[in-house]
Amino acid sequence: MRARSILVQIIIGIVIIFVIFIKLDVNEVITTLKRTSPSYFILACLAYFCLNLVLSTRLRYLLAEIGYQIKFPTVLFSHMGGMIIGDITPGRSGYFLTPPLLKKKAGTNITDGMACIFAPQGIEFILKVCGAIAALFYIYTISDISGLLIPVSIGAIFLLVAGIAMLMISWYNESMTSKFVHRLPFFKKFTDRISSFKERSILIKNNITAILILYMVGWVFAGLQWFYLGRAIGIELPYYVFFLLHPLLSMLMFTLPSGLGFMEVGSILVFSLLGVPSVFAATFSILVRVSVLLVDAIGLKTVMSSLHYSDIIS
Repeated sequence: MRARSILVQIIIGIVIIFVIFIKLDVNEVITTLKRTSPSYFILACLAYFCLNLVLSTRLRYLLAEIGYQIKFPTVLFSHMGGMIIGDITPGRSGYFLTPPLLKKKAGTNITDGMACIFAPQGIEFILKVCGAIAALFYIYTISDISGLLIPVSIGAIFLLVAGIAMLMISWYNESMTSKFVHRLPFFKKFTDRISSFKERSILIKNNITAILILYMVGWVFAGLQWFYLGRAIGIELPYYVFFLLHPLLSMLMFTLPSGLGFMEVGSILVFSLLGVPSVFAATFSILVRVSVLLVDAIGLKTVMSSLHYSDIIS
């Protein structure tokens, strides 16, 4: 993704956020932010860091399954580097630059690293759609969800198609997937190595149970992050609500860079159906972004020491 395209999409997101704050009382949002409980915010950051520990554990486990024995800190910092790039790229696609980071730090083959990320990400997309549907059913029991159906359906279809496509690329007919991969950003370089990619991906397929278990453990920590952020500003919803809302709202992070603007609108709409004032919902979405960026910043050193700026945006 070129820098100009990313910049345009960031500007669109900023405009959406600006419109939101025009509609809201900015002073109330600022006041709510000032009242944020530091202890709960720290707990939220720790929960999000634990989520990244789980994701790094999954990556290290899959790398070991295809023959790499890499120290956990190396995998963790490479993963965090991919996460911070993903925070500023559409669809969080920048996370797929994790394999080059691993190559720089641990000497792994980029194709092997991609195999350990690609299919698991596809599975995650599909599970996220399932979680979003469960959240819709919950909200339906207490409120009218007609206003949610169109945006959620669009996001769900996008993620479901993307997830299925990623699994097909990893596990199905080579001639068909080679043509498709050639059209994708970050993946053109892999078309001449598709056989190796598929060979490694098939090994990953044999570990689908571990992938599913680790995903569910990670989802628990993701729900905790949001629960603590809600508590930090006085949103008194039970944990299971945040657990369900996470896949529903995080689907919007796969549109513009991290869903900039769209997640804020979605948060206000969804929380309003749960009786939460718009000011609290907007503040919550801000805290989600701040906590994510603060923790993901752990990977900045890895990115800066491994890649030139031009490598990241080209």
